[in-house]
Amino acid sequence: MVDERTSVVLEAPGRVAGTLSELSAADPDRPVAVVRELTKLHEEVWRGTLSDAAEAFAARQLRGEVVLVVGGAPAPEPAGDEEVEAAVQAIVADDPSAGPRQVAERVAASLGVPRRRAYEAALRVRAAAGDKAGSSGRA
Repeated sequence: MVDERTSVVLEAPGRVAGTLSELSAADPDRPVAVVRELTKLHEEVWRGTLSDAAEAFAARQLRGEVVLVVGGAPAPEPAGDEEVEAAVQAIVADDPSAGPRQVAERVAASLGVPRRRAYEAALRVRAAAGDKAGSSGRA
């Protein structure tokens, strides 16, 4: 799961380059501010992306207090109807005895969608499964 909150990291000057490199490997486009000597006479603020910061501070020798302010990840896109129905179908296939309410609760929790939306998808999947079972019996 990706954290959408901003993180503030107090880092030792000798570890800043390594930390920025590791963070950049995970999410290179996330915004960051590297702040040195905060609230002091020689305060310095650098802003950019994690990949740019890793490059800018790779060979730089820092002294003093260093704070990294890493911006939160963007909110994930909401699940589409196909994704919700696929999750419902997977749960129904795994546990055919689960009712629409239980299926909806599990899908809503796993995908972060409203329970009502997941419940409606569960009803649609159950109805479609009933139609297939009913039509296959009449040959």
